[in-house]
Amino acid sequence: MLGLGEGEAGSIVPQHLQRRIKRVSVVVVALAVAIFVTIPVYVMVAVAVQDPTTVFAGGDVHLLITDLTFRNFEVLLEQTDTVRYFTNSLIVTISSTFLSTSLAVAAGYGLTRFEFTGKTVAARAVLFSYMFSPIVLAIPLYVIFYTLGMLDSYFALTLGLTAISAPFTIWLMWQYFQTVPIALEESAWVRGASRTRTVWDVVLPVARPGYISAAIFSFAVAWNDFTMSRVVMSSDEMYTITVGASLFLDRVTIGWGETMAVSLLICIPPFLIAVFLQNYLLQGFNVGGLE
Repeated sequence: MLGLGEGEAGSIVPQHLQRRIKRVSVVVVALAVAIFVTIPVYVMVAVAVQDPTTVFAGGDVHLLITDLTFRNFEVLLEQTDTVRYFTNSLIVTISSTFLSTSLAVAAGYGLTRFEFTGKTVAARAVLFSYMFSPIVLAIPLYVIFYTLGMLDSYFALTLGLTAISAPFTIWLMWQYFQTVPIALEESAWVRGASRTRTVWDVVLPVARPGYISAAIFSFAVAWNDFTMSRVVMSSDEMYTITVGASLFLDRVTIGWGETMAVSLLICIPPFLIAVFLQNYLLQGFNVGGLE
C-alpha cells in the first residue's frame, strides 16, 4: 500500500512535495482557527464601540467600524448596576484566587516532600475531582451553605469558586514542586535554616512560575464562572458581572450595543493578566506537569 509518510518506501509523492503539503495544511488550519476565534471578538468590539443607529442603520448590520463612541458604556454606567456587579466579581475572584493558590502551594509541597500512605492515590483523586461539572458541586454546596446560613455572601461564593479551581491547581503545584531539587533545601538546612524559612526563601522563589500559573488559572475560573455564582447568590445586589450581564438580555431598555459593551468589559481583566503574565503562564504549564 502506498503512503504519504516522509521517507516511506514506495511513496509516489516526492518528499519535498510532502513537506510543502504539510506546511500548507498547518497554515490553513491555523488560519481557520484564527478566523473562527477572531470574528466573534471583532463583532463584539464593533457593536460595543459604535452607536446602535450606526450599526443597525437601514435594517442591516454594519460591522465596519466608522464612528467610535462610548455611548454604550455610558448607558451601562448610568442605567444599570454594572459597577456593582463588577465590584462583586473583583471581590470574590481575588479572594478565591488567593485562597486557591495558597491551598495549592501548601498541598502541592506536602504531596511532594512528605511520605504518607495513599499519597499518590490522594493526588490523583484531587485531579479526578476536577472533572466534575461546576453544577455537580454547586447543588450540594447550596444545601450546605443554606444549612449554615451562608447563602448570598462573598464568603460562600469564594469557597464555592475555590472548590472548582483548587483540584487542578493542587495537582499543578504537586507536579511543579517535583522539579525543584531537594538539594536546594538540604543545603539551606545544613546552614541552619528551618523548613518554614527554607520554603519561603528557597522553594517559593524557584517555584514562582508554578504558583503564578495556578493563580492565573484560579482567576480565570472565578472571573468567568456563571453556574456557582447563580446558585449561591440570590439577590440582585450580590450578583457577579457574568450573572448580571445575563439579566441585561431580558431588559427592553438594554440593546445589543450595551450587551456587547458589558461583554467587552468582562474580557478586559483576563486579557490584561494573560498579556502581562504570559511568560509565567507558559513556564508553569510546560514545566509543571502538562509537558
